[in-house]
Amino acid sequence: MSWVISILFVAAILFQLGWYFTLYRIWKSHTYSAGSQLSSQPPVSIIVCAHNELKNLQELLPLLYQQQYSTYEIVVVEDTSYDGTLDFLLAQKERYSNLKIVWLRDRPEHVSGKKYALTLGIKAATYNHLLLTDADCRPATNRWIQMMMQHWNEDQDFVIGYSPYQTRPGLLNAFIRYETLHTGMMYLGAAISGRPYMGVGRNLAYQKLFFLKRGGFRSFWHVTGGDDDLFVNKYATVANTAVVTHPDAHTYSIPKISWRAYIRQKIRHLSVGKLYKQQDKRWLGLFSATVIAVWVCGVWLLIYGEWIGATVLLLLRWVMMGLALRAVSEKLRDPILLIMLPIFDFLFVIYYISIGPTALLSKHIRWK
Repeated sequence: MSWVISILFVAAILFQLGWYFTLYRIWKSHTYSAGSQLSSQPPVSIIVCAHNELKNLQELLPLLYQQQYSTYEIVVVEDTSYDGTLDFLLAQKERYSNLKIVWLRDRPEHVSGKKYALTLGIKAATYNHLLLTDADCRPATNRWIQMMMQHWNEDQDFVIGYSPYQTRPGLLNAFIRYETLHTGMMYLGAAISGRPYMGVGRNLAYQKLFFLKRGGFRSFWHVTGGDDDLFVNKYATVANTAVVTHPDAHTYSIPKISWRAYIRQKIRHLSVGKLYKQQDKRWLGLFSATVIAVWVCGVWLLIYGEWIGATVLLLLRWVMMGLALRAVSEKLRDPILLIMLPIFDFLFVIYYISIGPTALLSKHIRWK
């Protein structure tokens, strides 16, 4: 029994070392792209879906109005709100001509609420270039649109950006920011190396005509979530996808303040993973399995087996993880407390073991 666990532990450690070393090399050598340097700025439609987001819209819209960009509109889909959102938007519309309101009062029962709202917003958009964000996001700078658009050329259909979470005190916030950076390190790193597999709707751009020609979200209407990563996973390729990592192009999201709300959010996010392409499910599943194997086998060996060898290999893995995370943290300018890496890593495996099966098996998941 002991030798079987030892073999599994060493194999998992070696896989993880190779994984993080690859990511370290990608991010260490990564440089900010100057973009396509278009001779003119293409007009842009910013799409925001809002369900009872009055307070967030009161903070977000002024930041969008201040964007330094020649031609853009803001399309807000008011999705069955009852907190005064519509009255606020109507008052804003009188002051800002580039604000467009899509008023949603009913939705089909068989359709995911977010996808339906987003589809209506996209259809109402005036321009072909779409830039998506959420009501609880804040552009890092007034050059957000400019930075995302300058990486677009006629051969590309997607622009994938990064959306970190705002810093707050406490362990939950620290872990949320760690998990977000770790996820960004993986999906942005994969896209940089030519294998895009997901994006986040908090900071994502694609073309309206591309969306409509492919039937939008038709193939996964019934799934709660996936309006961002499933759409990217289905259609993004190395040829049609640009990656934007410059800090001026980030959008900062408001983090959850309770573990319960965070877990509910992550169950919704992870539940769509079972619909990824087979090759993506295989290598992401292998990564998750090796993370769990490292901890389960490692703890067993620390208690019952070769604790010296297990300790050395665990430390070696944390060093390699730290180097990769430090490299991506510096490039994205999203700092984390690397001294807490062992704690974050432990919480990460608990996260996989507890949330993963629930997300994969749950059939009734709500947007809000």
